[in-house]
Amino acid sequence: MGNDGGSIPRRIELVKEKAKNVKQNPDLERLASWYYCALSKLPLDQPIVSCGLGKLYNQDAIIEYLLDPTTYGDADKICSHITSLKDTTKLNLTLNPSYNEKISSLDSTTMGNLERDVKKMNGKHRFCYLDTCGCVFAEQALKEVPSKECVTCSKPFDTTNVIVINPTKEEAEQMKIVMEEKKQKAKSEKKSKKSEKRKRGVEESKPNKKIASISSSAATAVMNKVALELANKQNSKPVSDAIKSIYGSKDHKEKGNFLTKGTFNRY
Repeated sequence: MGNDGGSIPRRIELVKEKAKNVKQNPDLERLASWYYCALSKLPLDQPIVSCGLGKLYNQDAIIEYLLDPTTYGDADKICSHITSLKDTTKLNLTLNPSYNEKISSLDSTTMGNLERDVKKMNGKHRFCYLDTCGCVFAEQALKEVPSKECVTCSKPFDTTNVIVINPTKEEAEQMKIVMEEKKQKAKSEKKSKKSEKRKRGVEESKPNKKIASISSSAATAVMNKVALELANKQNSKPVSDAIKSIYGSKDHKEKGNFLTKGTFNRY
């Protein structure tokens, strides 16, 4: 056992045992998903936003991630589907007036004590929101009051606009498919709008070209007329005798030849 180069191995070093399934405390999971930002792991504080998968984030953390994706190490696994603030919805939440930081428990929450909902957003009850307006409701309340308009702001919505907050794994997979379909639909609508704008721009530019051609032809006609008038004025000006003597007249015939011409007998 000591200084002789030998050692006695333990059973755990020789026999590999099966990995034990560590069961996490459900209360801690609920606390982490409903009380803390899924990206920064800090307590949720307004403004709070949510993505198409129903996760809750602090808006400041999302902005930091968009500016520098390396700010949070596990951001690729958590919110890689968020490429801009348009991929998130700001939630319209009201503060819980009965919340006290000194006397707080797992059932107490700073948000979710809504005017129309007696239930609190502490993870024990299912909540959802509308991605058209960001209003949050208890899922049971939406089922009891069937309507195609938001009860709070009266904005219309469809069943695809209802996003469950912190869904189960099976629901998250279905929500991911719906989210990708919405993105593809938004892209196609954006392309169609751009094509329509281009067509309108071409139609509006055609009459402008005609007007420009008419105005350019009129301008050239005016310029030509002005140039002719200036040329006629210059031709009508009287010329002095000195200038006339330089150029001479066409009828004047020179006497002699190049041999007889000199400095003093040129004319």
